[in-house]
Amino acid sequence: MPNEPIIYLRWQDRYTRRWFVVGRLRLVNSLYEFVYTQGYREAQQVAAMQPISGFPDTSIRYLSESLFPIFQNRLMSQNREEHSGQLKRLGLQPHTNDPLLILARSRGGKVTDPFDVIPAPMELISEGRRTYAVEFFLHGLRYMPQGSQEASEKVQPGSRLFLLRDLQNPKDSNALMLKDENNHLFGYVPRYYSPDVLSIVETEGPASIEVTIRHLNPSSAPPSERMFCRLTATWPKDFKPFRAPEYQSLLSSDDDQPWSRIAS
Repeated sequence: MPNEPIIYLRWQDRYTRRWFVVGRLRLVNSLYEFVYTQGYREAQQVAAMQPISGFPDTSIRYLSESLFPIFQNRLMSQNREEHSGQLKRLGLQPHTNDPLLILARSRGGKVTDPFDVIPAPMELISEGRRTYAVEFFLHGLRYMPQGSQEASEKVQPGSRLFLLRDLQNPKDSNALMLKDENNHLFGYVPRYYSPDVLSIVETEGPASIEVTIRHLNPSSAPPSERMFCRLTATWPKDFKPFRAPEYQSLLSSDDDQPWSRIAS
C-alpha cells in the first residue's frame, strides 16, 4: 500500500521556456528509485538536453537508501528557522519529515537550475471504490481581476470551487479555471492535470468532479502559495492517469504505474 507520493522531475529549456517531464522518483521497498521517462528523449531531440548529473546512464534504474542529491537540495534544511514556517505555508504538520510529501507540496523549484517537480495523481481506494485525486496550489491568482483577488481573502477552508473551461486561452486549449459560487475567478488547475480531468468529465460528466479548498495562506504569502486545493472525481473504468508518453518509463520492464495508490 504505497502512501508515498510519486514525483516527476521536469526540465525547462532556457531558450523556448518549454517544460519536459524527464524522470520519475518513487519509493520501492524502502529504497528511492529514479528512472528516466520518455519525455527525456523528446527533450534530448528537441532541446539537446544532456543526462542529469548523478544519473549518467538513461537506461538503468537508480536505487538509493537516501534521497538523491538533486532532490535533497530542493528541501529546506530542518535546521533553518524558516523551516517550520514553510511547513505551515504548505499546509503540513509542524513535525512533517516526509521528503516526498514536502517535495510534492513545494514543487522544489530553484532559481539556480531549470528543474522542478510535480506530484502524480492519487488513486484513493475505500470500500472498493476508486477515486481520482490531485492536490495543488491554484495557479494564476495574481493575474485574476482585483475583485477576485479580494474575494480570495474571504473564502474559508472547505469551500467548494467549480470548474470553468477557458476555451479562448491562447496558450493552453485545455485550460481549466476555478471559480466560487459567486463567479469570482481564482485561477487555474495546473495544466499537467487538465488532460486527466477533461477525460473524466467526458466519460463521467462534470458532476463527478469536486474541488475543495484544503488550506489557505494569508495575503502576505506569494500568490502561488495562497490557495491549496484538492480535486476528486470518480475513477472511470479502464482509466489511466498521466497517459501521455512523457510520463512513461524508458525501461520496458518497469512496473509503469504513473500514479500513487492509497488505500483507506
